[in-house]
Amino acid sequence: MIIYFVRHGESQLNALNMLHSRNYEDNPLTDKGRLEAAAAAFLLRRMGVKGPVFSSPLLRARQTARCIDPDFKVDHRLREIDMGEWELRRIEEIPFGNYLRDPVMHSPPGGEGMGSVAERMLDFINYARGLGARAVVAVSHWHPIATAIALIIGLPLSNIYKIRIGTGSITAIDLEIGDLLFSNLSPIRILRSLGFRDEEILAECNKVVS
Repeated sequence: MIIYFVRHGESQLNALNMLHSRNYEDNPLTDKGRLEAAAAAFLLRRMGVKGPVFSSPLLRARQTARCIDPDFKVDHRLREIDMGEWELRRIEEIPFGNYLRDPVMHSPPGGEGMGSVAERMLDFINYARGLGARAVVAVSHWHPIATAIALIIGLPLSNIYKIRIGTGSITAIDLEIGDLLFSNLSPIRILRSLGFRDEEILAECNKVVS
């Protein structure tokens, strides 16, 4: 079976370069983020992806998941890494360079370590594998998705910041053979290149959530 990880669309605090991991009702999608969410939903349907949809409990992820399937289920294993003392801080205000170089050795002060993220993502992957579905969609965040990729391809967790995962992007992992099919696929770029207008993309999402 294939698990499709979708990173949420751009949120208000993404646009401000601020870190956010705790208050689950703050930080909604921007207009750009809503379009990215709609594009992800649009492309997944055009690809014929059918299966249960799960989401991080954070608002930006839930708004993205609702566009894919209003009957999505919240799974706390998909939540963002806890940023501890860096919560609601701009990236340029904190010593983020050390974290980028080695997030295993330089966890957010008072926050969540890489081992914890890896443990819950592995648990979710094993859970998804046991569902017996042909496909599972999981809406999450950069850090959990990058961690899942690292676990599958054997990349050291200290090197996960070499992985690119844009907002609204789709990453696919074949769990039967443990293979990364693709990562950081941009639905909005693909759909625009095929001639779809942004209004058409948004309209299809609105049909689903209305």
